[in-house]
Amino acid sequence: MKRLLILPLVIFLAGACAKKEHSGIYDQGKIEYKITYLNEDNGNFDPSLLPKKMILEFNKDFCTNTIDGFMGFFRLGNLTYFGKKKSTTYLKVIDKSYIFYGNKQELMCCFDAFEGMKIEPDTVTKTIAGLKSNLSRAIVPSTGDTFDIFYTYDINLDNPNITNPYLNINGVLTDFVLYMGPYKMRFEAQKFDPTKSPKEDMGVSENAVKVSRQEMVYALERLMQ
Repeated sequence: MKRLLILPLVIFLAGACAKKEHSGIYDQGKIEYKITYLNEDNGNFDPSLLPKKMILEFNKDFCTNTIDGFMGFFRLGNLTYFGKKKSTTYLKVIDKSYIFYGNKQELMCCFDAFEGMKIEPDTVTKTIAGLKSNLSRAIVPSTGDTFDIFYTYDINLDNPNITNPYLNINGVLTDFVLYMGPYKMRFEAQKFDPTKSPKEDMGVSENAVKVSRQEMVYALERLMQ
């Protein structure tokens, strides 16, 4: 009889622990990331002109991220809808504006896809911008690169990376690497504000030209090389 009573309790506790690991206490907010360049000499620009910050704002339905740089002449923005698994990318270069509408589960423009990337979880955790973060090792066979990344389950979002190269990670990224054009960029969370909620308006110009992924990548590469 005791065994019959204990078994449901064990099952309940196991389920509660598993759920707790993957369910967060925040469902909206703003994260500010510091951008550093792992190969800043690869481009033709003075490193001091390169973008130094990315802003991610999110709620349960969608998120936006924006990168500004080159003394205000450049903005790369993305709007992702988690449920639809779609994203829109906006690029402003000086007085030209472009917009790209991705298909379902298509990666946002204009970062490398990390095809065949393998994620090896670790047991190490640390606090980043006030968020408990888990360590994993990312391995990219196509380039031979390996690097550490961190992500948090403190934020309660479904498919938070559905349109970025880390789509197989269900936590919100707090320290990670992306490649854009000739640059290898590391993004490290510096500040987290759970009171902020995103706006769907990315400040897209009325004159923005609808382009394909290839056309937007070409426009960005012309700027960054």
